Amino acid sequence: MVRLTNVRKPESVDDSVDERLFAEEGSAEGCASGDCLPGEEPEPEAPPPPVARGRDNPALPLADRWRAAVETVRSASTRHGTSLANGRLLWLRPGEVGVAYVPAAAFHRTTIGAALGKTLVEKALTEHFGRPMKLTVEEATAEVAASTISLAEQDSQARAAHTQSTEGKVRSHPAVRSVLKLLGGEIEHIQVVEPERPSASPAPEVPEDSA
Repeated sequence: MVRLTNVRKPESVDDSVDERLFAEEGSAEGCASGDCLPGEEPEPEAPPPPVARGRDNPALPLADRWRAAVETVRSASTRHGTSLANGRLLWLRPGEVGVAYVPAAAFHRTTIGAALGKTLVEKALTEHFGRPMKLTVEEATAEVAASTISLAEQDSQARAAHTQSTEGKVRSHPAVRSVLKLLGGEIEHIQVVEPERPSASPAPEVPEDSA
């Protein structure tokens, strides 16, 4: 007995037809491309340090600039400012000051040349000139000693000249001469009283009593 089974012949597949079950994926965009991911933002640049504004006025003569600088040191420390004034200025250039001391001012040279004194003076000079300042301390050579004088020596000479001039004016004043003639006396000594140096900082105001 023969059984016949109807077998259906499979349809031929056309290879030219590309059957796709899913739509073709396009190029990655949006979040798939990483656009939504937080990126690394560049760190903000640090602002430049503020430029210190000193008290130096380059338009002034060198002697006046140096005197103003010494006064700034004196306001920070009277002792160190006085010792600095007894030094003879060698140079004043950006970032550096040079002073020299004659043997007679050895004490002031020691005061300025000590580590603590030099640090204090350099700090005050830095504040005055608005930039880091280095202080160089030397022993005055014979040439420097003969050609320059310190601020302290200038002030001493000015005081002596003022005293001498004042004494001459007092002794020759007609009113004084008349009194001496009347009393039969003479002048033994004249003391010139100098005005007080103004304070670096204003004195605090004292409130008036309400009573």
